[in-house]
Amino acid sequence: METNNLLKLLEQMEPGIVLFDNEFNIRFINQALLLIFPQIPKDRVFSTNLLQLHEDRPRLQIQEVFRLMKDATRPVPFTIRHMGRDQQERFLFLKLMPLFDESLEDAVNCCLVYDVTPFITTPQRALMKIPVATPSGIHLIDPAEIVYIKAENVYCRIFTAKGDYFCDLSLGVIEEGLSPKQFIRIHRSFIINIAKVDKIDRDAQSLAVIMEGNQARLPVSRNRAKAFLQQIGLR
Repeated sequence: METNNLLKLLEQMEPGIVLFDNEFNIRFINQALLLIFPQIPKDRVFSTNLLQLHEDRPRLQIQEVFRLMKDATRPVPFTIRHMGRDQQERFLFLKLMPLFDESLEDAVNCCLVYDVTPFITTPQRALMKIPVATPSGIHLIDPAEIVYIKAENVYCRIFTAKGDYFCDLSLGVIEEGLSPKQFIRIHRSFIINIAKVDKIDRDAQSLAVIMEGNQARLPVSRNRAKAFLQQIGLR
């Protein structure tokens, strides 16, 4: 098995399954879903709806994935979601799809849920791998391969020597999971791998770094410049 191909790993895992209607009322679940969400009392599952079982941030994420599914002409591909509840950090892969009745009307929705937290993080919740989307599926990138990371709205793009990749995680979530000895946030939109810095471009007005390989020039914001220079031994 190619260990960097997460889809192949998912084939060997039992997903949590939940069927719900367009108002997010839960119709059916399986036992694996209860194991993924042990903090939810069993007697609440069918007495409330799917959104009410989650806090604000994951609730908005679920609504967004649901909207994409309804707008799409095919099932929404796997997407990763970071969810925190009661100090428990979880990394979940979701796949959402509509199910039809005998009249081919959109009758119920199905969501497959995979808890991949143990496969991409350490017990201390440091990220061992970064999941990214590629044309052949979702792959896991070793942090050492990363040159820099750029924020794209609530998501981000990972840049490596081999190319750049879309990632469903936010820049803040990735920053929390990476080693501060190897990575530093130089700007609200950029995290860099210190080992991949080729040159520092500095004058009286600005500070920037030139990254190796693609020679990208990235700005260092003024409020982060001191910490950056200290970390690389220039102050």
